[in-house]
Amino acid sequence: MKRIRFLLIAVAYLMGYATAQAQGDFDPSSPSEPGPPTVYSRIVLLKNIGDAGSVSGEGRYVVGNTVSVYAYVNSSYAFLNWTDTKGNILSTSTSFGFVNTERTDTLIANYAFTPGNPNEPSEPSTTLYYRLGLKATQGCSVSGAGRYLAGTSVYVYASVESGYNFLGWTNSKGEAVSNSTSFYYTIPVDGDTLTANCVFNPNSPGEPNDPVLRHNITVTCSDGGYYSGSTGRFLEGNTYSLYAYPNSGYDFVGWYLNGELYTNLRSFSYTVGKENLNFYAKFVFNPSSPGEPNLPAISEYTYYLPTVNGKPGTTVKYAINLVNTEVVKDLNIRLTFPAGVVVNPTDYVLSDKATDYTVTICEAVDTISIIEEGAKLWDFTMIGGTTEAATQALLTFDVFLPDTIDTGHRHQVKINQISMTMADGTEVTAKTRNGLIGVFKLGDANGDNEVNVGDVVTLMSHIVGDPTDMFIEEVANVTEGDTDINVGDVVNLMNIITDSEE
Repeated sequence: MKRIRFLLIAVAYLMGYATAQAQGDFDPSSPSEPGPPTVYSRIVLLKNIGDAGSVSGEGRYVVGNTVSVYAYVNSSYAFLNWTDTKGNILSTSTSFGFVNTERTDTLIANYAFTPGNPNEPSEPSTTLYYRLGLKATQGCSVSGAGRYLAGTSVYVYASVESGYNFLGWTNSKGEAVSNSTSFYYTIPVDGDTLTANCVFNPNSPGEPNDPVLRHNITVTCSDGGYYSGSTGRFLEGNTYSLYAYPNSGYDFVGWYLNGELYTNLRSFSYTVGKENLNFYAKFVFNPSSPGEPNLPAISEYTYYLPTVNGKPGTTVKYAINLVNTEVVKDLNIRLTFPAGVVVNPTDYVLSDKATDYTVTICEAVDTISIIEEGAKLWDFTMIGGTTEAATQALLTFDVFLPDTIDTGHRHQVKINQISMTMADGTEVTAKTRNGLIGVFKLGDANGDNEVNVGDVVTLMSHIVGDPTDMFIEEVANVTEGDTDINVGDVVNLMNIITDSEE
């Protein structure tokens, strides 16, 4: 009787839709269809130098609307550009507009310190650089040391550990220079050495009862630049950003994580895993560098992962997609897969644009980058070949979804790290976008982790051309061996529901 009742509901639904279509569109008593709900996203504005000026335009905006942002410049400073958090230049104008998207955008206004009249620099043969040395007592670390022209204003910064108080900066003669943890210091002839002085304060123990899920984040710099961003103790899963700023005459090399190169980008965001982290910003001396080096150019390379859906006990195809406008050579890509899924390292397909590679796919051991309990890190390495410019599924492979995996939602597949070499041997960075693997029960057409009459309605709406907001085709097709979504799937879905209720 239940199957007959469901079948009558389905037939009535289909007949009602056909009748409504036959009557035409004229219905003076029917109100117009409501528009889609208004979607908002947030625009966040930051500055690389706090005192350099002010910014406006931050807030919540309707997706699709044009947003305008403005940067105002104080005296003794110059505006450089607007960048995103990966260092890509968005505009060199103090004001610019863009179309708002669904994701939260963080824009950074970059300034340079330009005291006085910017006269022409001296000839290289007569240019003399003097060393600024930085020291720190126990309880703090410093950045900003290097070699500079006499009279240059250099930004120095002291990071104070929890449980210590900052006393101030002193010069090589023991004279007090500043009581602020960060300030601009004018380089004297013959240079100088500054010391950041801290004292242990047992009455201010910081966070003596930190939960075990907090981890230390420390940052150090080589000579020739400074950084900004958060340091201290953070909960697992929290995300924060770091920014590196080379001083005049220096080039930025990259950020190193626990001794290994992590990224060449001057700014990036990082999610705290399960261990303490130590980031190191490396700068190299380059006196021929004209003033403040430009930020990296807009990337010509984009890696993105897809969203695929499947049901427990099946295998899905997953791909690493690449958009590249130049030839790429060696590549190394590290991905985090959610708990439960099983990557097949032997059965893969390369793009026809990628030739002569030796491909290695193996599980990585790196607890630092793992956030979700049970997640797995996998390295995909391609050595010795070339990838022609194209928009392509670079590497496609199998992922098995076991019967024990959680259902009813989409699990994130995250790009942790990418390194690649160009034809001339240089290393470049790329934009990235993470992907998803959705796991849903057979018949759960609306994705609510239940198989019931609501899925019948969703399936029928899809068949008659009136789709709902959420429709998962991969599990809505419940007829084995049939690739089409039709009334046969409605009948079989009703059989599944009634069998589960009996």
